[in-house]
Amino acid sequence: MSAPEPVSRLPLRRGTVEFCQGSEADQEAVYQTLLHVFHGPDRESFLGALSDPNYRPEQRLIAKVEQRVVSHVHLTDRRIRYGSVELPMNGVMWVGTLPEYRGLGFAQNLMRMADQTARKQGVVVQALTTGMPRFYLPLGWGVCGRQTIAQTASRNLPQVTDGLLETRAGLWHVRPWRQVELNDLMTLHENQFGRTNGSVVRSEDYWRWIIGRKYAHVIWVACQGETVRGYAFVKDHKILEIATDPTYPQALRALLGRVRAEALERAYPEVVAHAPVDHPVVEAFRAASGKVIDQDEYDGTTSMYRICDVGKLLHAILPELSRRAVESGAALPMELGLTVDDERFMIHIEPRRARIEPDKLSRRHLTLTRASATRLILGHTGIDAAVEVDGAEASTGTALDAARILFPVTPIWRSPLDSATA
Repeated sequence: MSAPEPVSRLPLRRGTVEFCQGSEADQEAVYQTLLHVFHGPDRESFLGALSDPNYRPEQRLIAKVEQRVVSHVHLTDRRIRYGSVELPMNGVMWVGTLPEYRGLGFAQNLMRMADQTARKQGVVVQALTTGMPRFYLPLGWGVCGRQTIAQTASRNLPQVTDGLLETRAGLWHVRPWRQVELNDLMTLHENQFGRTNGSVVRSEDYWRWIIGRKYAHVIWVACQGETVRGYAFVKDHKILEIATDPTYPQALRALLGRVRAEALERAYPEVVAHAPVDHPVVEAFRAASGKVIDQDEYDGTTSMYRICDVGKLLHAILPELSRRAVESGAALPMELGLTVDDERFMIHIEPRRARIEPDKLSRRHLTLTRASATRLILGHTGIDAAVEVDGAEASTGTALDAARILFPVTPIWRSPLDSATA
């Protein structure tokens, strides 16, 4: 008896393949595709995403085979901070293809379509969080924005009661926030993260939306009388976001004391805080015999960015580059040329004027790939690491000096509240 012939797979690409923007009519098909690819989100979370104040159906880029949605990318519209300026950004989410259609380039084509869409809309940078960084590296994405996590034993946090009497600050108490205190939260967030590279600029509507998504099980506020001096979004034993008035350090202590009490009550041996490496809560955790994790990958995920349009990005950040050059005390005018893949730009900064000249280079110039330019310009790596690790090339030592001034290493951070939605 002869052995049976192996069963051949049916052709996967039957009919035509269509790459297009989504519409309201595609929402149910998109949801079913996400369920098959990611086994989520649940319907409530999916519908919640549709209420994003900036959401539009055409932000979903889809590949269809015989009218079946087989691959998907979702772009979100955000603005992020870069020093003293704001940049339009696309968050890239839910990148996936049905298992039987993988390996055919559908997701890569959608990512290229995402780049074209961003360019048309004037978006200069894209960001995502992924467990598969190798998929994005050939597409010009760079690992950018370290995962910064502070950890300590719950019992090591400050031990305070709900009311904390300070000698000069009066009585402090911590309680769940109230809707009427939204402006207080917005002000504290702006003061805490207003100069943090990568932090998302939040409108009032966006604030209400992320609070409504219920990523935190409680939002604590630290009050002096009825005045809110700090807040903390807490999910189980994790502080997802915390902001306090720097002139009232007691607010941070009061919040951590309340988190400690709740963690011990719920039998969590450890508390974790997400924050930029220069945030005061990080130092507080160090003082509490904790440790700080500051690395490219954490818990299986990596933050990545991609510059969509190098020229538009340089024009957008020119005021910040000028500020850095002036504050450095270096002699002006300052020039630095950049070659990024096959594009050339010259940054020219004078005491009262600055400009970007395309298709020009100065004697001082750098040669970079798009990924290495992303990591350097956004502040993930300094020029020395760019040369040693990313293969960047500098024409002269003075080019290196100029790059150290214009592109210093700067913490890049997005709150988990924003990463989940952007």
